[in-house]
Amino acid sequence: MLDRIMIIDDHPSVVEGLKSMIEKSSIAKRIFTAFSYAEGLDKTFKEKPDLILMDISLKGSSGIELMREILIKLPETKIIMISMYSKINFIVESLKAGAKGYILKELSSEQIINGIKRVVAGEIFVDSLVSGSVINTLLNQNDKIPSYHKSYETLTLREQELLRLLCEGRTIKEISNNLSISANTVINHRTNIMQKLDCKNMIELIRYSVRLGLVDF
Repeated sequence: MLDRIMIIDDHPSVVEGLKSMIEKSSIAKRIFTAFSYAEGLDKTFKEKPDLILMDISLKGSSGIELMREILIKLPETKIIMISMYSKINFIVESLKAGAKGYILKELSSEQIINGIKRVVAGEIFVDSLVSGSVINTLLNQNDKIPSYHKSYETLTLREQELLRLLCEGRTIKEISNNLSISANTVINHRTNIMQKLDCKNMIELIRYSVRLGLVDF
C-alpha cells in the first residue's frame, strides 16, 4: 500500500472520480487533490506524495511542465499522466519528461488501478492501445524521427498545446479563455508556430498536424 497519492486535474468531477476509485481499492492511506498548476506544485512540495496522477493538460499551463518542475526537487516521485488523448507524441513526450505511465481517462476503474499498481512495482505503464515495448523503441529512435517530427519538437509545450487547439477548430477567443492568455498572445503564438513548422496558412498547419497524428480527420 502507498502512503500518499496526489491527484492533479482541473476537472473536479475527474478528481472526485479518481479519488473514489482509489479509496475503494485501498491502495493508498492518504489521498490529496489539487485543481491547478500552482495548487498542485504547492501541495506536492508540502505533502511529498509517493505517486501523482496528473492531467496532461491543465488550464493555462501544461501537466508536462508541472511534472518537470516537480521532478527537479522530488526526483523519486512516480508520476502517471492521465489524459483523454491517445496520440503517440503526447505519450512519448510525457515519458521523455519523466512520467512512469500514461493512462486514458476512458479506461475502467480496474484498468486504472492496475496501471497504478504496475507503476508502483517499477514498470512503465501505457494502456493496451500502445504497448510499453513500442514506447521504449520510440524513445530510443531520435535519429530516425522524420524531419516533420523534429520540427514539432522545436515548439515549446505551450505552442504544442495551442497548435492542438487550433487544429481542433477552436477560435482565438476560445483558446484565449481556455489558456487564460490574451487574444494577442494567441495570435503571436500562432505566428511563431507557423514559422517554426514552415506552414503558410491554417490549411497547411492542419495537414501537418494530421500527418504527425495530432488530430484525426
